Amino acid sequence: MKVLVFTGLSHSLVVRPTIHGEPLLTAQAFYYLEELESVAQLRYETGEQELSEENLEYLVDNYLFEYSKIDPRSKISFKVTRGKFWRNDPNEMYVQADQGHTEALALDMANDPSVKAIQALDPSDSIDLSDWRIGHNYVAKSFHNYVDAICGVFEKKVSVVVLPSEYRDGYLGKLRVIKAGHGLIDFHQAESLDNISIRAISPSATSISLGISKASAVIDSLPVERITTTKRHTPILLSHYFSGLKEDNPLKSYVGFYNVLEYYFEEAPALLGRSAKTELEQLLCVLELLTTDADILAFICGLDTHLSRAISADLQTSSGVVIRGFSPAPPNSHRSDLARWLYEIRCAIVHSKKTRKGRATATFEPYSSEARNVGIALPFVRWLSILCIEKDHALRVTP
Repeated sequence: MKVLVFTGLSHSLVVRPTIHGEPLLTAQAFYYLEELESVAQLRYETGEQELSEENLEYLVDNYLFEYSKIDPRSKISFKVTRGKFWRNDPNEMYVQADQGHTEALALDMANDPSVKAIQALDPSDSIDLSDWRIGHNYVAKSFHNYVDAICGVFEKKVSVVVLPSEYRDGYLGKLRVIKAGHGLIDFHQAESLDNISIRAISPSATSISLGISKASAVIDSLPVERITTTKRHTPILLSHYFSGLKEDNPLKSYVGFYNVLEYYFEEAPALLGRSAKTELEQLLCVLELLTTDADILAFICGLDTHLSRAISADLQTSSGVVIRGFSPAPPNSHRSDLARWLYEIRCAIVHSKKTRKGRATATFEPYSSEARNVGIALPFVRWLSILCIEKDHALRVTP
């Protein structure tokens, strides 16, 4: 729903919405921005060194980590398992479209001396065959007519008479046949997203124009948000963090964030000059390295009221064994009780033992209603993982 401009590291970066996959036969007249994924765009200026794929990913990770701290709702991540871009073979006569499912004829008679002639078999065709995107141009003519026709529907109204009932109020008057939600753009505006680059955004710009549309229901601009950072964090910590950030499964998300904390299980006791024999003691040392009881209380005060109350209740697990709630109240040490709560949740997630020493144990069945209960702990492990990554950076740059 916006354009992000990142600066401060070796290269500037723009993150913007995009319609992936060269839609051709699958192109839509309209798109909602909320449903679009994002693309990170980097431009190499003259003299700038081109980054390897590994270094490019590291650059994006550091920028997106900074943004995730600003927008807790964001799940933007560079970690994808299936790419959506490809390189067309310039020696082939077709280019790919529609996520690679469609082939569109592409012959450049003006610049390719091997192409001697192109002629439509249907004499009624009025396509410019000197334009190399021949397949796209054939589709575009019909598609533009379709977009224009749909645009006209937005202005359509009908006169209605509806009597009141026990389920709704009555109505007498005119009603639109289509009501669009916020964030709607047409196909031509969606295509124009590809023209947004660091050069297209002036230093003082607060928004980017998407161009004029024939439809009145669309938006005409995107806000610009700027994020600057000079910090480069430990790559493996960023990987664990983003594995937690992008997951919709609360169990997997929890483990991703928890792994960031686990990275310091041996280091934290050593930094504090403490001995920690168990994982729970190690986790407590990590919390003591990262935060204070007052910080924890302040974090809880900033949570949604419903969530801040829910954490003190017993947490139901799939095995029927409950995990005692986290109660940040005297005389409890907030860090100690938080460490106990987070550790017990972690054990219930990663272990599936029916019993331990003959007694039933707390376990979470994946995709169960009880598994969704873990969601109340995610803000805590995410917050702590951010603190851990920041602490790691501070320890590495401090002489």
